[in-house]
Amino acid sequence: MTQVIFTKYRESLIFECLGHTGYGERGSDILCSAVSCLCYTLDAYLKEAEQDGRLSRLFCEFSDGKVSLCFEPKGEDPEGLSEAVRAILGGFQLLEETYPGYITCEFDCQFAPFCIE
Repeated sequence: MTQVIFTKYRESLIFECLGHTGYGERGSDILCSAVSCLCYTLDAYLKEAEQDGRLSRLFCEFSDGKVSLCFEPKGEDPEGLSEAVRAILGGFQLLEETYPGYITCEFDCQFAPFCIE
């Protein structure tokens, strides 16, 4: 199972994606491919935001079955950063809804795209 976590710690936002979905055979698991695609999309977006000066810091780590991204926005919401991140997190939530038991999402409610408080 894949666990996707998005939280805030002080001024930093932390994204973690842990584990393999187990939906298909390793190397041809379409759900793992979808999860990876969203992870790489978030990574590319954050690297561009860092280059544009919208982040004060960015840490990225990719390894087998683990993605960790930690970033700190400059200001409250530099140029729609939260909207883009919410859209990508929404993709993870749609996968969770479509493939229950293979992926779980735990998002800090203020950042969750479909959060009901």
